[in-house]
Amino acid sequence: MAKLSQANQRNNAESTSIGTGTTGNGVTKVKKRTRRSFPRDSPPKRSSIYRGVTRHRWTGRYEAHLWDKNCWNESQNKKGRQGAYDDEESAAHAYDLAALKYWGQDTILNFPVSTYQTELKEMENQSREEYIGSLRMKSSGFSLGVSKYRGVARHHHNGRWEARIGRVFGNKYLYLGTYATQEEAATAYDKAAIEYRGLNVVTNFHLSRYIKWLKPNQTELNLIRTRI
Repeated sequence: MAKLSQANQRNNAESTSIGTGTTGNGVTKVKKRTRRSFPRDSPPKRSSIYRGVTRHRWTGRYEAHLWDKNCWNESQNKKGRQGAYDDEESAAHAYDLAALKYWGQDTILNFPVSTYQTELKEMENQSREEYIGSLRMKSSGFSLGVSKYRGVARHHHNGRWEARIGRVFGNKYLYLGTYATQEEAATAYDKAAIEYRGLNVVTNFHLSRYIKWLKPNQTELNLIRTRI
C-alpha cells in the first residue's frame, strides 16, 4: 500500500508540473497562460519630454495643451489646444507662451522665461482669448481658412464663416449656417454646444455671455456664477 501511495503521488506531481506534460492517463496537459497585470494607478507613458506637449498617435505631430485645474469646465479641466506642430520644441514654446499669458512669469515652463522677453511685450496688449487665438493661427496645424474658434471655418466658396458641431443625433456634423464674422459663427457654435451637450461643454466664450439666452433656473444660474 505504501508503494502504491508513493506512485500516486508521483503521478499527481507529473500532472501538475509547469509547462507541457502528460497526466497519468497519457493525456497531454498544457499550462494556461496568465495575463500580465499592471497596477491601475500607474501613470500612462508620456509621449513627449516637454510639459503640456503630447504626440498625436495618428498624425505623429506634436500638440500643445494648456491644462488648468481651476478652469470653469470641471469635466475636462483644460483651456484647450494651442495648435499642432511638426517638432516637440515648437509645441513646448507654444505651451510656455500660453502658460505665461494665463498664469504669469512665476509658472513652471519648459524653457527659461528670459527666452520670451519679446513675446512678453507683445502679449501685454492682447486679451487671453486673442493671444491664444494668435498662437493657434501660427501653428503648422492651422491652414488658411481655419478659424481660431472652435467649430468655425471659412467657407471655401463664398468666403463667409461657417459653423458646425460634430456628433449630434448620430451624425458626423450638424451644419449651423454661415456668418459674416468669426465671432458670430463662434457664438452659434457655443449655443448649439450648450443646447446639445449641457453647461459643462467647452465653449469659445464664457457661459456668462449666454445668461439672457439660456434663461437658466436658479440652480443653473448659481452654477454659472461660481465659474465667472
